[in-house]
Amino acid sequence: MESTGVRKYKLPIALMLAFVALYVIAVCTPFGQAFEDSLLRGDSNETWVGAIQYSIGPPPLRGEELTFFVGVALIALAAARGRRWWLVAAGVFTPVAAAAATFILNRYALPRPNFSGTPEGLTETSFPSGHVAITAGVVAGAILVSGPRARRYVTAVGVLWLAFIAAAVQNLGWHRASDALGATLLACIAYAVAVRSMPTATRPAEAPNAPGLVLGLAVVGAVLGAGRSGYGLEGIPLALIGIACAVLLWFTVAQSTRAVGSVLAITMVLAVVSSLGVHYWRDHSPVHVDAAPQSTMITKPGTTGKGITYGQANAKSRIDIYFWFDDANAARFEQKNGSTLDALLQDGTATVTYWPLNPNEARPEVADLFAAAAAAGKGRSFLRSYFGDFAKAWTDEQLIQLGDKLGMPEGLFAGELKSKSYAGWLAGLTDESNQHSLVNAPSVLVNGKELLSDDITPFMLKSAAG
Repeated sequence: MESTGVRKYKLPIALMLAFVALYVIAVCTPFGQAFEDSLLRGDSNETWVGAIQYSIGPPPLRGEELTFFVGVALIALAAARGRRWWLVAAGVFTPVAAAAATFILNRYALPRPNFSGTPEGLTETSFPSGHVAITAGVVAGAILVSGPRARRYVTAVGVLWLAFIAAAVQNLGWHRASDALGATLLACIAYAVAVRSMPTATRPAEAPNAPGLVLGLAVVGAVLGAGRSGYGLEGIPLALIGIACAVLLWFTVAQSTRAVGSVLAITMVLAVVSSLGVHYWRDHSPVHVDAAPQSTMITKPGTTGKGITYGQANAKSRIDIYFWFDDANAARFEQKNGSTLDALLQDGTATVTYWPLNPNEARPEVADLFAAAAAAGKGRSFLRSYFGDFAKAWTDEQLIQLGDKLGMPEGLFAGELKSKSYAGWLAGLTDESNQHSLVNAPSVLVNGKELLSDDITPFMLKSAAG
């Protein structure tokens, strides 16, 4: 038989085991890392929340510490009004314990091993998420100290806020799905321990179910947090994870585990299935070619210390573009300005020099294939096709298909993927770029002067090129 103590803390123990399992599977296995990393696609400039973040500044996306301290203070004041000191202690304990555990585990106890040669920027410790832990902890504490009449409304507003933040931190590229779920689990553990440590007579009544209201608001918050104007398909699993975080907290505070647990299970299954679907689509979606107008090549790939230059030798302006092939900003630049560059090349206004850089990027072979395509007269079409469908995984098989559809000699791309014959030349371009004080990615220079904007428009290019 279970002891009274084990039975009393059965839910917190179950949540702790779920937290450990999540960390081990998502962070400490090659499969888990590859699965989560496959969803890190897109750029914060395409997200709805990116604009909201810098205009409205929803907490705790901005004012993280302030959100935490104000939240804890309001929880303490709300509970202290009725001199319910056990409730004050439990309400304050919940966000403080969640935030403290997140800080300690994230900074000192839970490293992220690198199993697959992932670029350094993606291997920083991020499990669990501090933003989500603050949100979930404050929401859980607020629900705990709310009176019977207010609890329904506090729960409704809280799940909307949590779903929004959990989806948003993924959408902005700050955190992975497991980071958001892990932080929510810590807040749930803190809540469950706090409630079960209180004398029975002082415990709050269970939070009302109101499944339609709670689930509906969670969906609204998650959609707002995961919405994006580009790479929209990837937003679906991010939204579902946001909903799962909200439902998980609801599961903990409602104390009605059968109905809420079913909703949580269904949401998690949908999140995993949609993630697998997105992953499969990115790996297997068909390759399409977007042909660019032919332009004269002035400097061919492989010329030591020089990029690939197109245009007319007597053009009055020169445009230099320093970029990486795994950079979403470079894709956005080409999608927005590719036709403008074509026009400037065709009418002789400017030459365009591409400097594909290669400092520890995730797919250095793509730069090598670009050079091979340029040598065969298809460089601009390669850029337009690759960046025009940047949501694709661009597996080796897809890159070989692209070469075939561009009209490359049979087997050229397959052989280039193995030999990387332009690797030395690309390394030299990277060394040359280090001689400049480049600011943006990509860095676009017109007549030697960088355009200092992370959102270059066709109007800006035309005006600078004259």
